[in-house]
Amino acid sequence: MRHTSTALLAATAAGALALTIAGPASAAPGLVRVASASGQVKTYNNPEAGRCYQGFEGESSITNRTQGTILVFPDPNCQTRVYIPVFAGQTVTDNYPSFRPLD
Repeated sequence: MRHTSTALLAATAAGALALTIAGPASAAPGLVRVASASGQVKTYNNPEAGRCYQGFEGESSITNRTQGTILVFPDPNCQTRVYIPVFAGQTVTDNYPSFRPLD
């Protein structure tokens, strides 16, 4: 009985922790502006944390006007292990066709 109670308590605690960590999706207040070398512009208002957003293929600049950090990726689907953090207020220019807000 004691082992069953301990196991049940551990499972309940693990479930509560998982619910706390998952939480609702949040948005990064502000906007991210992506501009291509040819002059095209995409603006993402309050981008959702953890979601991948597409920019443009080729040379472009990404400006982080959110209050958090975004990661820019050299692939269009935010899937490579290579990424560059862009902090609030910063702009990067290179071939970064996707980004993901962290917070």
